[in-house]
Amino acid sequence: MYKEMYYHDDLDNLAEEVVFEQIHLLIEGNEVDVPTSEVSVQDIAAIALNNMPAKYVCNFLEKQNPGAHLQEEVKDLAKYAKRQVLKAIKKVQSSPHD
Repeated sequence: MYKEMYYHDDLDNLAEEVVFEQIHLLIEGNEVDVPTSEVSVQDIAAIALNNMPAKYVCNFLEKQNPGAHLQEEVKDLAKYAKRQVLKAIKKVQSSPHD
């Protein structure tokens, strides 16, 4: 209820995009056997994101043209995200939800 009072579409957690990017890269790269059902992908993302630091940005320019410092943070976040996604994949494979 309160979120709707103040929230606008400009606020984004970059960690979400980075996690889904890593999932996509692993699926496309055939590096590991990634469960690809919608439920499994959502479970993988949720597990990984629960272990990720949030990185929020709130303006269009920052999202479209991030500065050098933010670009470096996103690179580090991507490395960490890949590790978390790989762990999440193992967890989902050992205990599938669907």
